[in-house]
Amino acid sequence: MNQIRSSFFSIVSIILNVGFGFVFNKIVSVYFGPVGLALLTHYQNLVAFFMHIPQEGIHKAFINQLTQEEDSKSHTGRIFTQAVFWNVLIFLVQWICLLVYMYWADSPLEELFVDTGSSLLIGVSFFLFVLNLLASSWMVARHKLKRYAIYTFLLGITSVIGMFCCIYFDITDSLYWIILAVTLSNFPVFIYMFFTVYKKFHYSWSDVTSIFKGKDYFMPLILMGAVSLLSGKFLDYVIREIAFDLIGPYESGLWQSAVKISQAFVFLCGAFLATIFYPYASECIKDKTKLNAYVKKFMFLYVPVTILGVTSMFVLRDLLFKILFTEEFVKADKYFLLILIGDWLRCVSWVGAYLLMASSDTRRFIFFEILSGIAFVLVFLFGTEYFTWEVMAMANLVRYIVYSILIVIYYKTVWMVKEDHS
Repeated sequence: MNQIRSSFFSIVSIILNVGFGFVFNKIVSVYFGPVGLALLTHYQNLVAFFMHIPQEGIHKAFINQLTQEEDSKSHTGRIFTQAVFWNVLIFLVQWICLLVYMYWADSPLEELFVDTGSSLLIGVSFFLFVLNLLASSWMVARHKLKRYAIYTFLLGITSVIGMFCCIYFDITDSLYWIILAVTLSNFPVFIYMFFTVYKKFHYSWSDVTSIFKGKDYFMPLILMGAVSLLSGKFLDYVIREIAFDLIGPYESGLWQSAVKISQAFVFLCGAFLATIFYPYASECIKDKTKLNAYVKKFMFLYVPVTILGVTSMFVLRDLLFKILFTEEFVKADKYFLLILIGDWLRCVSWVGAYLLMASSDTRRFIFFEILSGIAFVLVFLFGTEYFTWEVMAMANLVRYIVYSILIVIYYKTVWMVKEDHS
């Protein structure tokens, strides 16, 4: 009953997140067209890049520790304090690197970060977003998914309100105003998180110093997050920058509309895996029989549902482009099939990736990420001479074919074979 209830609130939060995202994209596409959507997506990719290590490293480790160790205030406070410390440290390093990059690089987003005022606002908002994610991770680990749904609703509604304020006060002459307005949505959400989560725990400097005494809970998953950042988000961001210059903003905007629809599916799968599958897998990671039974049961439902999802999206693609964007974006359907297949493989392979994180299997995780990243780069480089967005879609597909094969081999050798011999 508990898991059914948790699943319900998880689905509610996911639907809210996707729904608000599409409302946002719809308004941007109406007011700014493909060029505006391309610029917005470029910014969102930057945000995703910035949040990757906290989300996939620190916060996954945080959930892992909460689900495996005793539920005591002292233990929770200790790992929460360490998580905040690592978030602050990694944020500062990333922010300095970002400002240096934006100063020297010829990026479409350069104006946002070279200007001192907007750079400061975005920096503070990024940091609050990181802390909001940490608090939401505590909600997930403790199965407080009703609160998590409220958090998702607040984050989405404040973003949409910020955007509508720009429209109401007629400051839509530049997409930068929209980005800044949405960025500020993290402030009211942090207030909610402060009173519902952060005030609950005791923080001590000794909990931070224990990191340097061999009691660090986070380093293995931080390392995993850093490697997946370089082989995934960073690689994607750099190549998209190259593609943006090669193809131009209009065609890039069409491509991004197809990616956004497919990424809604990816987000649905990823959020469900993160809030339902990963916490339970972490709880029973030391019991192979129990874990193997859970994974088989989960995949029996998960795979058919995801196949049905991508098939429905492909059949309804023209309608989706018209509803979610405008008639002009229907031309992007030429990219859709390859994108969908690649993203479906990504979502299925993530089950194995979450097992790697739950078991802190750093070596295999790094090896899989690097090898699949190499496959992605090789296909891209091969097609650069006559580059089209189809080449990008094919490169992404090959990457997740390689990753899926590695995950299948890993699961059969680590979880099935060893269990059969026990």
